[in-house]
Amino acid sequence: MDGQMQLSGQLADWSVNDLLQIMQVTKKTGSLDIEGERHARVFFGEGRVTGAELTGAKGSYLGGDRSGIADILYVLSGLETGQFSVGAADGPEIKGWTVEEVLADVEALRSLEGEVVDAGLFEATGVRLIHEIEGPITIQPEDWHALVNLVQPFTFNHLEAKLGRGTAVRIFHTLNRLGMAEALVAEEGESNWLDRLAEDVAPGAATPAWLEHIPEVEPAETELLVEQVAAPEPVHLSKAAEARSHSAKVAVEVKGVSAPASTTLTDGVYDEIRRLRSRVADK
Repeated sequence: MDGQMQLSGQLADWSVNDLLQIMQVTKKTGSLDIEGERHARVFFGEGRVTGAELTGAKGSYLGGDRSGIADILYVLSGLETGQFSVGAADGPEIKGWTVEEVLADVEALRSLEGEVVDAGLFEATGVRLIHEIEGPITIQPEDWHALVNLVQPFTFNHLEAKLGRGTAVRIFHTLNRLGMAEALVAEEGESNWLDRLAEDVAPGAATPAWLEHIPEVEPAETELLVEQVAAPEPVHLSKAAEARSHSAKVAVEVKGVSAPASTTLTDGVYDEIRRLRSRVADK
């Protein structure tokens, strides 16, 4: 009885669950449109739920699978005011799920919400992961989404600016050792890694919002053995060295001096560095 059923009214008279049951019993192919604090559409195909979409103050959300549909119905189940009507059959053409299946998922979410409320996490001014755990933790594959969705993409530079280079290195090493991180690859049209690096370290570069709230971490105590070397005397270039400094620049690699291939030194400066190192070695 897909027919020409006309249905509209107020949510004060009908609950969302009641309306879902009516769409299923009548084997309706169409959309249940809800206008209230939020705008939503729940799509049906012969009485089975095939999709849903929700639009609110924070944007639009599309539920294309059973979990996504349950999320939207979970929000709609709390509405008590607004209007509803049956709209056009312009939803996904899939087999879909029964109303009982999606409502069971909604009830499961409501139960989880109760546990979160009881733990005092809903009304907290902020929530963060604890710093220490009592023993090993095993994360099931179906629970991994919790951390993946919590932590947004970040760069080494962001962590270094927030926590220091040593802590950033330890964090990245741990993530790599556990096989929990992967490098993002620029898609067509995106800037390359060098451009993004320049943007990251530029003054005023934006930091991911979630990083702004990371508490300061005390660096691990580390013993450093530093070789005491007398400070070299100021270098005065000879006239010959000054003359050579005007010669063409060449890429060099000085033993004991770390320099990338892009670093260039003039012949004169190279000679002075070599002379200076020999003086320090003789002392």
